[in-house]
Amino acid sequence: MLEPRRLRLLRELAHRGTIAATAEACGYTPSGVSQQLALLEREVRMPLLIREGRRLALTEAARVLVAHAERVLAELEAAEAALAGLAGAVQGTVQLAAFPTAAAAFVPPAIARCRAEHPDLRVVLTELETEEAVAAVRSGRIDLAIVYEYALLPRVADAGVAVERLFTEPLLAALPAGRAAPDPLPLEDLRDDSWIAPHSDTGLRGVLDRACGLAGFAQTVDYASDDYTVIVALVAAGLGVALLPRLATEALSADVQLRPVVEPQLTRTVSLVTRAGAGAQPAVAALARSLREAAYHHRPA
Repeated sequence: MLEPRRLRLLRELAHRGTIAATAEACGYTPSGVSQQLALLEREVRMPLLIREGRRLALTEAARVLVAHAERVLAELEAAEAALAGLAGAVQGTVQLAAFPTAAAAFVPPAIARCRAEHPDLRVVLTELETEEAVAAVRSGRIDLAIVYEYALLPRVADAGVAVERLFTEPLLAALPAGRAAPDPLPLEDLRDDSWIAPHSDTGLRGVLDRACGLAGFAQTVDYASDDYTVIVALVAAGLGVALLPRLATEALSADVQLRPVVEPQLTRTVSLVTRAGAGAQPAVAALARSLREAAYHHRPA
């Protein structure tokens, strides 16, 4: 009988490529991961890994095993959820991850409502961006995650997780107050402007690059920041324009004007991610219900 814990480690290695990254994701030491994978090789009586430089490559046997592992682990999660459902109690600890603007907007009331309805349930919140959050759910470190995906960029595709759309919001052009601008605003109208762009949000920066390319120009970025309040303050001072998700503008008070962008139309989809098979686990399901309801009230009108 194959050990599910070792199958999970092999699956993570398939995603991450190195023993060190797999160990960090799964809470093992690198030597512990190596030992478990060596035991798995002995169980299947076939080599599973070959070294290519500093990375480990999967053999054909390992790739077959990973494909089955996705289904096996999802079925085990579903079985555990079904057993927990028989008990009926919503209790224990649920690990939740969310990106910062969601964590500031609709996640707090969702947690508060869930805790009020289920006082024996503890929710632990961690701020994570999408890529890290999906990986943390898949590895079992996080139970649920609120993530985002931008139009024009690849969607989350991971057999180890289930993705449920909560809402889709527009990306808004932030302009200095008083500037004449149509509503909605063709992106081409901003070809001569200086831009204030995210520093490390590669998703939003990638959308900006692709959208401007589709509109027929290459933008000039004079300022970069990961703090939306800084970005908006720079716009308010007349130093440039910016592209912001609607959710990020809710708590901003600087004197700027916002316009939905068209040609191309730009959006961001906010979704709920759970581990494949684990969505019916009572504590996970209870928090997911609260998150759906809170997100419903934050969806665009």
